[in-house]
Amino acid sequence: MAWPAPQYSKSRVRRAGKNLVAAHRKRQGSVRWKLEVTKEDLAVIENWRTSHGAVLNTAQAWLRRLDKESGPVVVQRLKRNETVIDKLTSERSKDLSTMHDIAGVRAIFRSLDEIETFRERMNKSKARHIPLNDPDKFDYIKKPKTSGYRGVHQVMQRMVGVGDSNPWNGMKFEVQLRTAVQHAWATAVEVYDSTRAARFKFGSSTNPAYEQFLIISELFARIHEGRFGCLWDTSDLQLERRFTELENSTQMVTMIHGLKVAETAEQLGKNTILQRRANGELYVYRYKSFPIALLAISEIENRTETQNAVLVGANTPLHIRDAFRNYFDDTSDFIELLDDALRQVRAKEVVDLWNS
Repeated sequence: MAWPAPQYSKSRVRRAGKNLVAAHRKRQGSVRWKLEVTKEDLAVIENWRTSHGAVLNTAQAWLRRLDKESGPVVVQRLKRNETVIDKLTSERSKDLSTMHDIAGVRAIFRSLDEIETFRERMNKSKARHIPLNDPDKFDYIKKPKTSGYRGVHQVMQRMVGVGDSNPWNGMKFEVQLRTAVQHAWATAVEVYDSTRAARFKFGSSTNPAYEQFLIISELFARIHEGRFGCLWDTSDLQLERRFTELENSTQMVTMIHGLKVAETAEQLGKNTILQRRANGELYVYRYKSFPIALLAISEIENRTETQNAVLVGANTPLHIRDAFRNYFDDTSDFIELLDDALRQVRAKEVVDLWNS
């Protein structure tokens, strides 16, 4: 089956995005605001989004070719429709035609050294994809976000072959590079955000639980990766004491540790749609190919029982399970890393806070 190709000009895509934002503002707070958006605008937006399927295919294949030795977990995801809308209406992105992360590929590594080696290979690659930002601009390992998020992002422009004959050339994709430690932390944040219907992932919060996440990020960086983060001027023991004080109040870690992990790994495929329903249950849909899955994602997203749905792909079903643990409410790696970090800081027998 052929990959969907962009059918509209970038100016038309841009206008469709602006019309969507105008409709949202006109009916702010109403669940019926989408009725103000024309069917043509919705068709333009959906065509633009699904056209990034071919971009994802190119990007994930490129990343795998760059490193066959250490074998990072490489996965891809098409940005959810509701997230595209949220990014436009919140003005985190002002132009749909230039939104750089509709196509997202992620590589997860064992260590910081593996990430650095991989970045060197990206820079020396013979592929003609064009980096669109300075290498240090989105290096959140050298300079973590104030939330505690760590990882490296790189925005690329797809370029394959010669000339302008390829309809997907010039479209953007975002590469995310993380260690397994950084991924475990980010997963726990997303699980807590979804459980509490919060938005810490997108900015600051007054919820004291997020001070805990910042502290945990610092402990992970120091204990597991030999680096300092945002809280470089605070001692290990001060971090541990503040974490314990907050946990006694928020019970944040206790709560996410107690979540029921979705047991659906055997249902996963290389091309999968993960659907979270309003009743909290996770449903898995497998497809023979990514293009076939692209035809199904919009229909599943628009079902009345859908809370959210995401289209993902990987070389193996196990990689999907590892890379998208947040959809399975699986924070086991996070809890294990946290217990180990606290044990090392306390320098005594591990205290099981979650069952005491």
